[in-house]
Amino acid sequence: MRFNLHFPLRYGTGKMPVPQKLVPQDFQLSVGTRGWESWPPLKSLWQILQLFSFHKLWPISAIALISLTVLISLFLSLHSPPPTAAQKPRILAFTALQMRGSEPRNSLFALNATSSGRRELTPNIDVNSPLVWSPNGQRLAFVGGYSDIYTVNADGSRLTKQFAEGGCKAPNFEIAWFSNSQKFIFARSCDGFTSDTPGSQSLYTSDTSGIQGTKLVRNLEVGGEPPKTEISSEFYLSPDGQQVAFVKDKNIYKMNADGSVMTKLTKTPGEYISGGSQLAWSPDRTKIAFLFGAYPKQQIYTINADGTNLKNLTNNPQHQVYNVKLFWSPDSSRIAYYYNKPGDSAGEQQDIYLLDINRGTAKNLTQKPRNYDEISWSPDGKFIAFVAGEFNNQKLYTINADGNQLNQLATRLKPSQISELAWYSDSNQIAFIYNETEGKKSKLYVINLDGSGLTKLTNDKDLYPGNPVWQPQ
Repeated sequence: MRFNLHFPLRYGTGKMPVPQKLVPQDFQLSVGTRGWESWPPLKSLWQILQLFSFHKLWPISAIALISLTVLISLFLSLHSPPPTAAQKPRILAFTALQMRGSEPRNSLFALNATSSGRRELTPNIDVNSPLVWSPNGQRLAFVGGYSDIYTVNADGSRLTKQFAEGGCKAPNFEIAWFSNSQKFIFARSCDGFTSDTPGSQSLYTSDTSGIQGTKLVRNLEVGGEPPKTEISSEFYLSPDGQQVAFVKDKNIYKMNADGSVMTKLTKTPGEYISGGSQLAWSPDRTKIAFLFGAYPKQQIYTINADGTNLKNLTNNPQHQVYNVKLFWSPDSSRIAYYYNKPGDSAGEQQDIYLLDINRGTAKNLTQKPRNYDEISWSPDGKFIAFVAGEFNNQKLYTINADGNQLNQLATRLKPSQISELAWYSDSNQIAFIYNETEGKKSKLYVINLDGSGLTKLTNDKDLYPGNPVWQPQ
């Protein structure tokens, strides 16, 4: 957009002519959409002032010039882009085993994706997985020692023990924050102390405000001799922490996070968690995916969270699995999984397949049977990252969700074991753990989606980093 102001020559009162030499023959002031760079130089504005400063006309001219300046400033303020806010730093939390004197300790750190601003969040606590950010990105929940639950602010302040209870053999935890970033739910699994004694599956809720504290929701026994039948699986938490799924009496059940409204979802007893398979909630919390049947001859099913619409998505008697994990797309419309060629008991003839939930169709994405691992969806659902190759000889790849554009990343790193892929929220960066074959050490790296910007984030004191999790933006 442009507007032109023309100031003709020979303004005057009739008594004294305006000096012609002060101004060009025709002066033109132009203001465009580019802003200040299109303004005339100060000398020209001074010439305008001189032009209007003679005799009785100058007060009116001065007022007109001031008004013009105000109008131009208003025009520029309306048509100039708003100032861009400073981009928040990309913060990555992770654990790293370090020697503290003669004792090793797994500590919790946070740093920028540029490897700057590193800080230790828990100087005196041995930290274990899982690490889970609150939805607002202000706090981390994690396991301290082997059986306690802590929270800490992103800057290392307010380190608080939320749960401490011993008497658990080989504890395993799962944590999910509520959407308010104040409460979270966690499930604890304990093995029996002997082959004859049962283990337990426990469910707790914790209020980090300190008002209600941590409460036990359910404690169910599992296993032992004779085997307990209260529950036959772990608790599987929905992404928002509001619901819990589990297997009981060879059927899938769900209940609310407070233990209310227990509902039986499946109608036919069967093998729902054979071979270590799990119940996988969809990100939108409306469906549960699972493998049905005796391992490894299992079919992939989904069922609505209200118990309706049970679907066999693979429906192939020859279908065989080696790696039993299922990976929902962020929009809950597709599931990625490892397809094993029948008869391959070692997992060396796999491909990565993609199931369309609505159409009921499956597509082979990789079309190159080999060993695959570490499937990870980009947050925008456009890419899948994974590693391929034998153990200690793996390479990092991304592929479009439509099966095109396979790219190898981090090509200057020697093939080795690669694990724990973590996408940043804008789908443009991936953090990963690189385990050196030589030297027997691990390193934490970050790389851009296009393969540029490979950066090592850890130092020589970090022996075994792990559990990389990006702070939500």
